[in-house]
Amino acid sequence: MMIKLDLWLIMTLQITLTLCQMDKASLKTQPCDIHENVTAMTVVVNCRGRALKKVPMLLPNTTYLDLSENKIKNITAGDFRDLANLTNLNLNWLNNNQKVLIGAGVFSNMTMLRTLELNGIGLKDVPKDIPKNLRELKLVENKITRLNSTSFRHVQNLSLIYLSKNCYYWNPCSSFYHIEEGSFSVLNKLKHLTLSYNNITQVPKGLPASLRTLELASNRISYVGEHDFQGLDNLTILKIQGNCPRCHNAPYPCIPCKNVSIEIHPRAFAGLEKLRLLHLAGNSIEKIDPTWFANLSKLEELYLSFNFLFNAVANNVFLNNLPLLTKLDLSFNYALKCYPNTVTLSPSFANLTSLRNLHLRGLVFREIQEETLSSLFGLRNLSVLDVGINFIVRAKLDIFEKLQHVKLIYLSENRFYPVTVNGELRKDVGIGLKSSSMMPSMSEPYPKDNVFDIPKNLVKPECYAAGRVLDLSRNNLFLISPKQFETYGKISCLNLSGNGFATAPNGSEFTSLPDLKYLDLSFNKIDLAYDYAFRELQSLEVLDLSYNPHYFTVQGVTHNLNFLKYLPSLKVLNMSYNSIYTLTTKTMSSKSLQELQFQHNSLGKMWRVKDRTYDRLFEDLTNLTYLDISYNYIEKIPLRIYKHLPRSIQKLRISHNHLTNVSWEILRQFPHLRELILSNNNILKISGNLSSDVPSLEFLDLRHNLISELSGGFLLGAVNLKNLDLSHNHLITINQSTFPSETESYLKTLSLNGNPFHCTCNLLEFILWIRKTNVKIPRLVTAVTCAMPEERKGLAVVHFDIKECIDDQLAFLAYFFSIVCIICTTFVAVSMHLFYWDVSYLFYYLKARFTGYQHLSSDSCIYDAFITYDTKDTQVSDWVLNHLRVQLEEQGERFLPICLEERDWIPGSAVLDSLTQSIQHSRKTVFVLTERYVNSGSFKLAVFLAHQRLLEENEDVIVLLLLEPVLQHSHFLRLRRRLCGRSILEWPHSPSAEAWFWQSLRNAIRVDNQAMYSELYSRYFTTK
Repeated sequence: MMIKLDLWLIMTLQITLTLCQMDKASLKTQPCDIHENVTAMTVVVNCRGRALKKVPMLLPNTTYLDLSENKIKNITAGDFRDLANLTNLNLNWLNNNQKVLIGAGVFSNMTMLRTLELNGIGLKDVPKDIPKNLRELKLVENKITRLNSTSFRHVQNLSLIYLSKNCYYWNPCSSFYHIEEGSFSVLNKLKHLTLSYNNITQVPKGLPASLRTLELASNRISYVGEHDFQGLDNLTILKIQGNCPRCHNAPYPCIPCKNVSIEIHPRAFAGLEKLRLLHLAGNSIEKIDPTWFANLSKLEELYLSFNFLFNAVANNVFLNNLPLLTKLDLSFNYALKCYPNTVTLSPSFANLTSLRNLHLRGLVFREIQEETLSSLFGLRNLSVLDVGINFIVRAKLDIFEKLQHVKLIYLSENRFYPVTVNGELRKDVGIGLKSSSMMPSMSEPYPKDNVFDIPKNLVKPECYAAGRVLDLSRNNLFLISPKQFETYGKISCLNLSGNGFATAPNGSEFTSLPDLKYLDLSFNKIDLAYDYAFRELQSLEVLDLSYNPHYFTVQGVTHNLNFLKYLPSLKVLNMSYNSIYTLTTKTMSSKSLQELQFQHNSLGKMWRVKDRTYDRLFEDLTNLTYLDISYNYIEKIPLRIYKHLPRSIQKLRISHNHLTNVSWEILRQFPHLRELILSNNNILKISGNLSSDVPSLEFLDLRHNLISELSGGFLLGAVNLKNLDLSHNHLITINQSTFPSETESYLKTLSLNGNPFHCTCNLLEFILWIRKTNVKIPRLVTAVTCAMPEERKGLAVVHFDIKECIDDQLAFLAYFFSIVCIICTTFVAVSMHLFYWDVSYLFYYLKARFTGYQHLSSDSCIYDAFITYDTKDTQVSDWVLNHLRVQLEEQGERFLPICLEERDWIPGSAVLDSLTQSIQHSRKTVFVLTERYVNSGSFKLAVFLAHQRLLEENEDVIVLLLLEPVLQHSHFLRLRRRLCGRSILEWPHSPSAEAWFWQSLRNAIRVDNQAMYSELYSRYFTTK
């Protein structure tokens, strides 16, 4: 005891130290989920389905590792070098069911390994370096087709081997599976062996005596000999189904046995006295030899479906020696091309005193008569009677009165017709079928994957839990009379789905079932016309009216839901898949209803913004706790609708609609709301403060929406919220303030996968929060990835190198240069604003002193400049005559006079001639520009003539003087500024700059424009 305690303490200490070595931040960067249990001394690493291309770094003390369903093409010894404590290793479908290269010595150091799963990785042989202490080995869906005495010699401690599906129709090997005698004889501890779907032609020889379960299903075994199971005294489960299948309607490449039926020696099972389960289904057996079961007195489950035992069911006495049998399956033993009137079960069924489940589906006959089931009347332990898919047309009414002890009577997929009011079946029912020699078509599909097992659940678990069950689904009960159920006794759950029931319930149909709790009327054509529909079912708790859209889509038909108020025990109502867009009842009323399924209808049409007809539809469901209105084409829920929803709602599902906005504040009226599912909508934003809007919320699902940002602190104070799903939205960045600090956070799970995160420094705070938080983020490394920038696309957000953002030296340099640039820019801007004219004047003055002027060379000029302006504007005319003229003619250096229209033009001469001569005889043409002048024809004509001189004489004579800010968007003015900026002058706003302005004008007039051209453009202009 002390030794075990010391060992436990050492292991616990090792696990704790290992996890401490990898801090919380390191664990966050792992692509797998890691779960540590100190009490159980386990470290579970789950990497399933992460699209990994190589084995990730693993904790040395990992005890369970799942690497299944990835894209890893090869593994080497180095990948698992340090996993000495590993006990379970799952490598199933490691490369998406493609071949995986396994290096030498991969498993050799795993001395504690107990379970190894190698399904679907293309192995051709059993690996040789498997640890000798291995207990369980799975090699399903590989290419192993040969076994010999050395295959398992190195793993003699194996107790479970799964070697199925290595050679069959969906994994062909083009040969028979070869097992040498004695291949398993060294495995004296083997208890379970599965060799199904392997093309095996005979029972393997030399199986160990320790075997308890042997599965040889769906092989090619056509003969079972007397000594095939000799020595297997401990065998409790034997499955050899599907070796000689019925091939006429098999949905797979089916090969029948040479003799049609499997041949079994009469004493083949003689030594299997401990056998509990025998599976002989799908072997085309035509006759049961009672000797098979002579020594199987402890047999509890017997499966004989999909054979040819229709006659044996009535005539054989093979059931006489099976007192402990609890489950018997004789389904689908119909005779080909035969539709008999009835079938009578053998009297030997009465000997099955322990029988609980009897499956007789697919025998195919017309009628249940008195003697059909008479041998079952005394079986008091019988709880499930399955007579479905038999195409039964009628049944004698008093038959089921004698089966009151049966909890589940399954009569689905038959052809029962309504019972009339006088208690008789219609006389013409089935007459057209009696003369038919052909078997009706089977609606039930062939067993999936040819497993020949009965369905796990014949009815819904909720239905079975309600009490005694009667399933009449998928029959022809198009109307129901009160006599229909009189002979079935007390029924708690009734399934009538898929019957084409097209009448209007009036409160009389189920009077013989006063204790009914669960009623399924889905997939019918229910007409809800009466207030008193179902009123006879005062104990009804669950009512399923889904998939009844027929009358709901017909205009003008009454759609009455007033019956709800008369069902005092109703807790669950399913009205989904009915395409409801209008109702006669404007308000549903029930004090007992707790759950309403209303998905796949058209509330979007009923809750229009300007239509208040159905505002109070759910208001009187005062005890409602779960409301599902998914798939209702809702684009917007008006605020008034929220006010009329029951305040008792605890779970609200509005997924798969077209909502763009949710009125989060109005949700405050639901004080008990625990779950809110808003997935698959077009929601753009989330509440700014969940603790105020929905303080009781525990789960919020916002998957597949259009949310692009989260408010800071929106989770602050949300003490009840445990699970938040924001996956597949449009989040590109998240601030640290979005989520509260660790001491203020109660969130357990946060889903963020599928968002297009931009991995830039803006995400720094969020990455730091991820690394220190205890909140679980599913698939953080493999699914929470970057979308931008391009070079980081597909990489994990948590792997973003934060050093790029927080490097101290780089940050200091960036800060220093930023400050310098800001100071310099500010200084230059302020200086330009205060001293621009002074600095410019000084600059051009000094330049003129050193470089001098380049005077115009033309000798034909009479005037220094021709001044063109708006002569109709008296203010402009006055300024030109009294200011500009004075500055150019009377002050400064005097050269030639200027030409003025009002002074120098000859009266009476043509304007065009005068304008042409003035421009030709002047060194420069000065345009005094105002807003009105630039829009006049005179200006445009003068500009044209000035440009004409440029083209003809290669002389640029244009000087622009802007009295007002004009032509600001003119391409001509912009080009002029770049080409010859000093030929454009603006009247200064400051009086102190006027002297500089006049000097600049004199320079512009007396200096050749080509000398003032920008150096960047001057190379494009040459003189003639």
